[in-house]
Amino acid sequence: MTPNDPCYEGACEVLRNSKLFGNLTKETRRDLVSECSSIEWKKAQSIDPDVSMKYLHIIIEGKLKVTQIDPETGRSMALFLLAPGDIFDIFTLLDGKEHIVFPVPMSAMKLLRIPLERAREWVKEHPQFNEAFLPYLGERLREIEAFSESLVFHDTTTRLANLILYHTDRCKDDEQDHYPVHLINNLSHESLAELIGSVRSVVTTQMQKLKEEEIIFSKRGKLAVKNLEKLVQKCNAF
Repeated sequence: MTPNDPCYEGACEVLRNSKLFGNLTKETRRDLVSECSSIEWKKAQSIDPDVSMKYLHIIIEGKLKVTQIDPETGRSMALFLLAPGDIFDIFTLLDGKEHIVFPVPMSAMKLLRIPLERAREWVKEHPQFNEAFLPYLGERLREIEAFSESLVFHDTTTRLANLILYHTDRCKDDEQDHYPVHLINNLSHESLAELIGSVRSVVTTQMQKLKEEEIIFSKRGKLAVKNLEKLVQKCNAF
């Protein structure tokens, strides 16, 4: 991608605001964007799982759900929900081994793409990147650990409450009567179920209960939290 590309400056701005690339110099970020090509994925587009063996992707716009699918039952489970500034696939970048996961665009997406081998070379050439990369990796591993722990020790209500709380902005504006929920705010009940290891019908029932208890509500089609204290109590119920 060249500086003349209409997406160039926007991509640089996303990297500047990201956890992974924000600590790099402006010149380093621009050099990285220049080495990438720009691609787009449509919502629900079928993406070849092998794509992560060839390229590293940096999300510029949209949301990406990374799932595992049981080949016998067809049931899927979401491992991560990635947003602008995140990369896919972090594990293949680390070891170069096959990682069979299924990327599912949850909206129209814009991404930067760089050949995987070149991405590894770039990481070696910029050791300052590791200052942000290691904490980022740690955060992803903690997400998996928390998910595994929740499946074993918590019921569906608690898992759903934890998911909502994790994505809730707890800094309520004085002019607002609610706490905004980010990233998962417009996901279907089926997608929410995949994120907590449940099924759509159960999530639908639990979401309705949370609304009846006036803990959450929908505002212009997006999820929001009305009573943060009660939501926290749901998370700590067990």
